[in-house]
Amino acid sequence: MPYNIDSLRQACQAADSNAEKIVYSTDASAIKGETISIAWPSNMDELQKLMRVVTRERISITLRGGGTSLVGGAVPQNSLVIDMSRMNKIKLVDHENKFAVVEAGVVLDDLNNALAHHELEFPVQPGSHAACTIGGMIATNAAGMLSSKFGRTENWLLGMTIMDGTGKVFNLDSVEAKEFIGTEGCCAIIVDAKIKLTDKNNNTSTDVFTFNNLNELMSKVDELKNENDAISVEFVNKAASKLADMKSKYYLIVKYSTSKGKLTSEDDVWKTRENMYSIMVSNGYERIEDPQIEGNENIIKFLEWLEQRDIPCYGHIATGILHPHFKRDQKEINDMFEFLKQVNGKAVSEHGIGILKKKYAPFAFAQKIKILKERYDPFNILNKGKII
Repeated sequence: MPYNIDSLRQACQAADSNAEKIVYSTDASAIKGETISIAWPSNMDELQKLMRVVTRERISITLRGGGTSLVGGAVPQNSLVIDMSRMNKIKLVDHENKFAVVEAGVVLDDLNNALAHHELEFPVQPGSHAACTIGGMIATNAAGMLSSKFGRTENWLLGMTIMDGTGKVFNLDSVEAKEFIGTEGCCAIIVDAKIKLTDKNNNTSTDVFTFNNLNELMSKVDELKNENDAISVEFVNKAASKLADMKSKYYLIVKYSTSKGKLTSEDDVWKTRENMYSIMVSNGYERIEDPQIEGNENIIKFLEWLEQRDIPCYGHIATGILHPHFKRDQKEINDMFEFLKQVNGKAVSEHGIGILKKKYAPFAFAQKIKILKERYDPFNILNKGKII
């Protein structure tokens, strides 16, 4: 792919040293790709200049936020990596109307730390909240541990600015923006976003419930769904709890928006829950999945299938999103996808499709991506090799 690094440097900071190319050749998925160079635009003007070069030279690009993708969403395919992390300004916080305008590279925890001074917060909280960016959250329609109360990123998006594959800029309202949510950078570059906020809650509490029986557990989940102050209902199965040095039981960890819970100091239990991914990986279960299943009967069947194979699992059970972990190349990964068909489950829910799950991309969604790319990416340079 012919190009001149100096032409990129005229637009913004860029590099193509071997060390930097190796660093940017992967993301949290550990899938390896090939980087031809890296660019770090710091504002929309630099990004637009960069896209003029990219368009002229027909350089394929891979967009990168926090690099937290677990499906290879930020893995380059012989492409230029555009690192959006320097476009990280919080442009506006409207306290009275509870919204903010932020650039795509703003890290979620940084945003909420800044919003805390206004007694506000952005309540969508994926497990990667310390590193993930707002642009990446929109690109994957992120959910997370508070999804049973606050839903997904799409529920909080009021509008955004995007740049297409030719460098043209579009200002989208909330309806127009929804077309691009979850499209993983394949159809446009997210420049900034207008997002709704909610009042910060400083009065949360926690309960931990244990079960030996899945029917009893799911009955409790139904009960909690009807409690308005239950803002997070997290599940841990026996195999995962054992690996986390907990008693081998089924757990429900519940966060309330009130002082209703018995535990007022919740640091330890939530720290364990947030560290579940790292705990599983450190025990050799490196592959995480994110199926979504509806209906108690189907969820129970799926959890029993996992237990019969001693597969650790945790997740946002009130929304049916679960995270079974497997050892790399473990046979049961493909078996699980086959079993999901029997319980009408979705193979993809909140981690995106990326490279890893292309064969599980829903047909209608893949067709939507193709149509959007024809309109907004005529040279087919945006995130090639992802989803379709």
